[in-house]
Amino acid sequence: MTEEERWILHGTSPDDPQCIRSAAQLEEYVREVGFLPLFRNAIPGFSVEEHTLAADWWGEDESRDPWEWRKALAAGGKVAYGKFFDRKAGFISKEWFPAFANYRRDGYDFDARWDDELAGIRSKKIMDLFAEEHEDRELFSFEVRQMAGFGKTGEKNFEGEVTQLQMQTYLCVRDFRRRKNRDGNEYGWGIAVYCTPEHLWGYDFVTGLYREDPKESLLRIALKVREEYPEAEERDILKVLGYRESVPREEKKTLPYPGNLVKAMKIEGLSAQNMTADQLAGLEVALGQLREKQQRVMRMKYREHLKNEEIGRRMNRAAGTVGTYHTKAMGKLKWPRIAAWYLDGYQKTLRAYLERRNITGGAAADTTGCAAVNITGGKSAAGSPRGFEQEYCLKIGLDLKQFDALMRTGICTVGDLLAAQQDPGWYRTVKGIGPRGAADIAMKLEQFEGWNE
Repeated sequence: MTEEERWILHGTSPDDPQCIRSAAQLEEYVREVGFLPLFRNAIPGFSVEEHTLAADWWGEDESRDPWEWRKALAAGGKVAYGKFFDRKAGFISKEWFPAFANYRRDGYDFDARWDDELAGIRSKKIMDLFAEEHEDRELFSFEVRQMAGFGKTGEKNFEGEVTQLQMQTYLCVRDFRRRKNRDGNEYGWGIAVYCTPEHLWGYDFVTGLYREDPKESLLRIALKVREEYPEAEERDILKVLGYRESVPREEKKTLPYPGNLVKAMKIEGLSAQNMTADQLAGLEVALGQLREKQQRVMRMKYREHLKNEEIGRRMNRAAGTVGTYHTKAMGKLKWPRIAAWYLDGYQKTLRAYLERRNITGGAAADTTGCAAVNITGGKSAAGSPRGFEQEYCLKIGLDLKQFDALMRTGICTVGDLLAAQQDPGWYRTVKGIGPRGAADIAMKLEQFEGWNE
């Protein structure tokens, strides 16, 4: 810390039996107390600085220098090192890291935080470097800066963003390494290398407490500090742990479905306002091609306007898992064969789909057995003035495999489906449709806009 414009280290006495004199002793102490800031703070004794000799810092003997020990502990992988304490550096043991991750992330994996608009684009550009197939990356700080687009003509506040991501436990310092020249020889000072804690210890371990209330995790951490440092004041504990009371934000106006979904898809030039009714119909078909859990997430997020945490409670999943389902769903909606339904439109894509199955002229009944009388023996609603009842049942958002199974049985239109469902066990005669599939079809029929009009 600075006193009278000088850097003053508040080390312990050489006679102190608890004086830490090596990296191994420091690692043992961190694992004993659970977590420890590097430098002195508002809590007396709660730092590496106060448990080491001031004269040993930045000295010539690297084996005795606590500044050098942080490199050994970071590289060892048994404790995490980063700016974890009120935006300042320190260590967290492996045992205690899941509690910090749950408290700091509030149950959000980063992609879920981004989906719920709780993270900025600069943080996303950084975290994208460690996403999916790059989850085991280890990158120099200058590599992160360059690859994420920070610089004189790019994004600003790189250090602030990286610090925030460490405070949120999405990043940590893996090591301090020197650069290498073209000949493979090292040169210069050691530079911070970043990775995700999941790379160190695995996703399941790091997120192991996601089902616990984040405030419960914070309470356990605070009680641990009080246990180790009984004189600590509550306000000081919360400050060092980075706790801030959340300030309610002004409620944003919510776009109605499907405008909110189309906006979230971020396809250049595409908005619900400029999409035709035929394209919007194709969007429902596209959604039907997602996995069942992904469909549920998309339905609750965009039709019911629920946050990931609320969806997670309904599905008995962590908010981060919900975010993962959402991210994968968004990616799948952009697959060319799926995107064609809402980009080229329902009618054009349907014709191409039927032609591939040798069903021409739009008359499925000629080749599939579809008829005005369906499997229940009840007459279809083909004569109804509601034209939607003559639409192919695919239009309600069915999976193509479900659609094929229905067509093989003679159920082709929405009217056929409505009539078929008069028999609660109608699906038993349809190969490829089970109870859950039938329930899903019933739900989609209820949500079908034409039926609700």
